[in-house]
Amino acid sequence: GSHFGSSRRIDRSNRAALGSGRPSDAMKAVVAIVLFWAATECSGVKVLRRRDTPEEQRLDMEYRAEDSFGKTALTPACAKVECGEYSCPTPFELKKDATCCGYCWAPDHVVAADRHVVTAFNATGNVIEQCEEAPSTCKGPGANVVRCFRPSCRNGDVPNCSPGSCCPMCTTR
Repeated sequence: GSHFGSSRRIDRSNRAALGSGRPSDAMKAVVAIVLFWAATECSGVKVLRRRDTPEEQRLDMEYRAEDSFGKTALTPACAKVECGEYSCPTPFELKKDATCCGYCWAPDHVVAADRHVVTAFNATGNVIEQCEEAPSTCKGPGANVVRCFRPSCRNGDVPNCSPGSCCPMCTTR
């Protein structure tokens, strides 16, 4: 019996340190959240969940990336691509570097690549001014200005600005 009496003394002596014995506000909030969750789960009320329509479920299954076992459910990219018949003319050869149908290829030392270099504006001298009476639509706005080039006229024809033209055109004298 002395064991029980001593524990009561400890309880009575620590009661001031433990508080009044009433639940704190934090404890009340935790209990309220747990009760709310339990009530919604058990009663079948779906407060936080949204049900997909049958169409949404069908689309989810059709476009999902993985099955329920974590394996890919995606069709390989080239699975439905049908490549027609083709051949590569000499010196080209067929390459299939991760492409569906491949492509014809040859190294640069066998077939020279286009190494076109942009030149300075009017480096050839063939750009000319617009007609003096050119409509305002020829002048822009911004970078959309019409650029005129020197016409290459036949013998007997001369460059001439017709009414409403942006640039001179070849006409018979």
